[in-house]
Amino acid sequence: MIQFRLAKADIKHNWQQVGLFILASSLMIAINYIFLNLLANDDVSKSNYGQVIVELLKMGKNFTLIVAVFFMLYANSFLLRQRDHELGLYNMLGMTKNNLRQLLLLEKVFLYIVSSIVGLILGSTFIKLAFIILQNLLNNKQLQEQFSVTQLGQSAIIFGVVFIALYIFDCWRLRKLKPAALWQQAVQAEKEPQAKRLLGIGGLLVLGCGYWIAVKTKPNMAGASHFMLAVILVVIGTYAVFMAGSILLLQYLKQKRSFYYQPRNFIGISGMLYRMKQNAAGLATICILCTTILVTLTASISLVAGQKRLISFWNPYDLMITTKQPLDTATVDQLAQKNQVTLKQQQQLKITSPLYGVFNKNGHFKNGMTADASISLSVLTLKDFNRIQHQKIKLKPNQVLIDNATGQRFAKLNIKNKNYQVKGYVNLKAGNLYHSIFQPVFLVTADAKAAQQIGTSQWLYQSGINLSGSAKHRRQFATQLQQQLKLDNGSFSYRNEIQQLLQGVFGSLLFVGILISFALAIATALIIYYKQSAEGLADQQRFKTMQQVGLSKAESRQAIYSQVLLVFMLPIIGAVINTGFALPALRSVLKIFSLYDGGLLLRVCAMTVAALLIGYLLVYGLTTKVYQQLVNRGN
Repeated sequence: MIQFRLAKADIKHNWQQVGLFILASSLMIAINYIFLNLLANDDVSKSNYGQVIVELLKMGKNFTLIVAVFFMLYANSFLLRQRDHELGLYNMLGMTKNNLRQLLLLEKVFLYIVSSIVGLILGSTFIKLAFIILQNLLNNKQLQEQFSVTQLGQSAIIFGVVFIALYIFDCWRLRKLKPAALWQQAVQAEKEPQAKRLLGIGGLLVLGCGYWIAVKTKPNMAGASHFMLAVILVVIGTYAVFMAGSILLLQYLKQKRSFYYQPRNFIGISGMLYRMKQNAAGLATICILCTTILVTLTASISLVAGQKRLISFWNPYDLMITTKQPLDTATVDQLAQKNQVTLKQQQQLKITSPLYGVFNKNGHFKNGMTADASISLSVLTLKDFNRIQHQKIKLKPNQVLIDNATGQRFAKLNIKNKNYQVKGYVNLKAGNLYHSIFQPVFLVTADAKAAQQIGTSQWLYQSGINLSGSAKHRRQFATQLQQQLKLDNGSFSYRNEIQQLLQGVFGSLLFVGILISFALAIATALIIYYKQSAEGLADQQRFKTMQQVGLSKAESRQAIYSQVLLVFMLPIIGAVINTGFALPALRSVLKIFSLYDGGLLLRVCAMTVAALLIGYLLVYGLTTKVYQQLVNRGN
């Protein structure tokens, strides 16, 4: 069969590009299989807070599948475009549209079979590593890997549908184009694009709005939705700025005669300018993918790194109990003896029921459960404060002490239209009342009357107790005490339970973040590689002509490095800028989890940027060599 022989010859001829497509597709299939295997694993679903872990894994699986589909569509489009010359030749030699469809079908079947086999083998191998990582992140050594033929079949079916979609796209493209024009399309020259100033200005405005929202995002109930709006605006603005701004930049450099008419700059700028209409979208995509990697890893790593501090903040004692009446210590002591548990350090605070609202920059408290509400405000008396802190501080009626987890600093406060002077800042070790998303602020007033003028008339009693005994007995005691007091999880928390919850949620987030970032990195690297391969193939004849009229090998090499470097630096610079403006919004979102350490976020972000930059430079070195080989082929 002639189509079979042609398909075999075409794959062999284009193996460098086809092989990378198979490798990338195989890795996407492997990642999908890992997610499916984890979702089907009983140990995962039945572990502590297993349902939370399962939901996070589902989100990760769906996101990586979307990335895989879009990436494979892009890569397939590139491969087919590089085949235009061959397909046009086959048509001129007598092959019909139906013959071309049969040829493409044979190639797709081959790519699917090889990608599936390699991907499922890789997935079955790396699932062991995935379980080791998940065991450590969740601190659960009882999670065991379970091989499943069902998940292998599901992965094969899912990507079978993807490859069918790729084949349908190929057939649609053949139907849309006249077969005789395929030859001409492969060698058709690009026209210099016109700079769209209106698009550029609009893109800058949209991008600026996205940055402004990100910087102004507050840690309140609307914070997450504001962050998502900022993300959408930044994506739209980035594409618009790259589409218009890159052309304007190259045209500006072209007008700088002293810069433009140097061999290394002339060759690169002139070549990129004529193809920037295609380049701009690719550069913007690379920028967005790099930004997503940076934000995903920065957020997930920061949560895991700040986990211990967060546990200490939420539960400064082993048990944190909030009641409307003073805790019956006799009942607690009796239950502790019954469970062979010793009560160590204890603390009880009498505080007002929290008010929810927000402090503005002048210290004015806006009370109400509004969209911008971000703090819970409770008050205790100076007498209680001096008792638990073993101090002898004195306050005037209009003076307060403040324990402020938000980091805001005020000289004066205005609450319910009354002014108060802030005498100092203290640390009560009071935790986060009800473990809510609101940042806790505690005030210390001169007496109970002043406390109720600020807060509410209802008093709450917050008790903190440290325990000594075996883990089993401590857990039994905590469970029985909560049942006896008839308190929900908001009013009663056990440090070990909180620790297991956060390890489950944050560990799963980091695990999913790593897999998502890996999928995005694969897509980014292959998009860069294919883009540079296309550039190299398009520039072959141009460099050959210039070398024939006197361009030396050294000048050719310098021009290549200059062009590739310019293309490479724009997306990574854009990604770092996007991430920099995302940090304030990211910090506000993390404050919802009571993670207030901005320094930790900056350190994690800096390390993530450094790691991405190293990988980016490795891809730069690889693609530069490939570009140079393609340009010099036949010269």
